[in-house]
Amino acid sequence: MVNPVAGCGQLLNLRGSDSLPFSKCPRSVSAELARAFLEKLEPYDIMFLTASDAMGEDVFKSLGMNNYEVIYRYQSDPTAEDTVGYIRKLIDADVSVLIFFGGDGTARDIVDANFSSPVIAVPAGTKMFSSIFAISVKRAVQIFQDILSGRINGSHPADVIDLDENAYSEGRIDVRLYGELRVPSSDLIVSESKAEYTDNPIEGIAGYIVDNLVNDINYLVGPGSTCKSALNLLGIEGSLLGFDLLRNGILIKKDLSEQEIYELSMPVKIIISPIGGQGFLIGRGNKQLSSRVMDRVGFENLIVVAGEDKIRDLSGLYVDLPGLSSQIPAFVKILFGYGRFKMFPVFD
Repeated sequence: MVNPVAGCGQLLNLRGSDSLPFSKCPRSVSAELARAFLEKLEPYDIMFLTASDAMGEDVFKSLGMNNYEVIYRYQSDPTAEDTVGYIRKLIDADVSVLIFFGGDGTARDIVDANFSSPVIAVPAGTKMFSSIFAISVKRAVQIFQDILSGRINGSHPADVIDLDENAYSEGRIDVRLYGELRVPSSDLIVSESKAEYTDNPIEGIAGYIVDNLVNDINYLVGPGSTCKSALNLLGIEGSLLGFDLLRNGILIKKDLSEQEIYELSMPVKIIISPIGGQGFLIGRGNKQLSSRVMDRVGFENLIVVAGEDKIRDLSGLYVDLPGLSSQIPAFVKILFGYGRFKMFPVFD
């Protein structure tokens, strides 16, 4: 199942897509990921049960595949009610597993439909705080193949998180546990929802960044209090959840979109922090850093920061950038104090 609106918020520099009609989407991010998923599958004798048009059928048609059946048809723009209607058809059909392309909002709709079989949640949304998502499209394919081959034969409940999109748009994170979905028992699924950490002393991080700013270079200061601590030290108030442009110690613009970041003159350095609990470096919470942005900026121009409490829980970092041309580094260093760094492996 494709939620064709999922991920469109990132194209429009919105914090989510829950109330966005499909007719307002420049393109379907989730459909692109669904095509990437199906293209990577080995030929299996499987019949997929999908929904009409943009909710799945169009993807199969674009790849010339005919091993599918449309069991639900929507009218006009697809809505959350169409997701629930389609899922209830799947329940009647007693399907083995649901593969869906969407974010937290899609997951909530599936919970509302009382779906009880395992899901493979392919990360395609603007908001993905739940602990149900595969690390990437590539890993979702591997999970599915592991199920088919019998290497995975168990599942367990995982949290679906409800985030207040209005609060998120205003720079506040207001979350609650919405429900659970069953996911395959695999290490390739993010095992924790986003963790919030107390503001441990981060003055050393901010001081080191400010002391090492280079004139005439564009600095993008990413989301989160640790990243924004450098702006605070300069007496600048940024956007908590956006990317703010700093040059020569002056705030040039708040909350840049993906397009604005892509069009910046080089060189650009990006200050970001991994998501607590999940360990995602790029691909969750910073969708403005698209594949084309990172191909242009380069991973060598990342300044990764995190407090000691956050890195204590990290075993590695994850990157989810479908369509990336450049090489993802095997390791990155995280600044966790004044001039103090620690190396972490990176997985895709």
